[in-house]
Amino acid sequence: MAMHDEIREQQQKLKGRSFKEKLGYFWDYYKIHTFVVLLLLIVVGSFVWDIATTKEEAFSATLLNAYGGEGQESFQADFAEYAGIDTDVYSCYIDATSTLSHQMTSEVDLAVFQRTIAMAQTGGLDVVAGDPMPFTHIAGTGMFLDLKDVLTEEEYTQYEPYFYYIDGTILENDEEETYKTDTTAVYNDEEIDHTDPSSMEKPIPVGIFLPDSAKLQQYGCYALSGETPILGFIFSSTKLDTARQFLHFLTEP
Repeated sequence: MAMHDEIREQQQKLKGRSFKEKLGYFWDYYKIHTFVVLLLLIVVGSFVWDIATTKEEAFSATLLNAYGGEGQESFQADFAEYAGIDTDVYSCYIDATSTLSHQMTSEVDLAVFQRTIAMAQTGGLDVVAGDPMPFTHIAGTGMFLDLKDVLTEEEYTQYEPYFYYIDGTILENDEEETYKTDTTAVYNDEEIDHTDPSSMEKPIPVGIFLPDSAKLQQYGCYALSGETPILGFIFSSTKLDTARQFLHFLTEP
């Protein structure tokens, strides 16, 4: 039967019936079609909403083992105002809740580490800070920029006393030479003094220690661990100017 004839037949069946009867007939005959249409509208609507409401990213940072989740929103808003970021248009995200244990063996550790690496590789992360253990572990992946390529001459002189170094020769070695027999990374060896470039063949400054940061103290970051965090700039960041502003924000009196 042609579609036109089928429609005429359905109209004849409904002729003279009450509104309630017509509604019941429509539901019996078209309920599957209705569900499909509604489902499509929901899916399309959700997709359009996501596109319309997704903000362009202005800055993203992860502070590992900071335990500063309670003040995270205020922290973000404070830096956004400092950097002149319009949060109605752009996103400013500072993750102060993610943790990595010293053992790096749990599923949570693996998930956090993989997420951090994935965000870095896709350009979704500008800065990572952490206490020495996680920072050193991530530094060994080559994820941080050489500070000579990030800081101005004035900034380099200002922060040089607080530099954290990694030996470039270790990063250039094969994997077999980079790890001990117990799978502990050589660059994570506690005997290495990452503040002493003279002890390395090819010292590369990749981090800045943040002692007595007023902003970190204000938002309760690293208060529990009592360790001095280190900040580094991610190799894939396209917002290094804002990332440097974040450094100034954390180190101003």
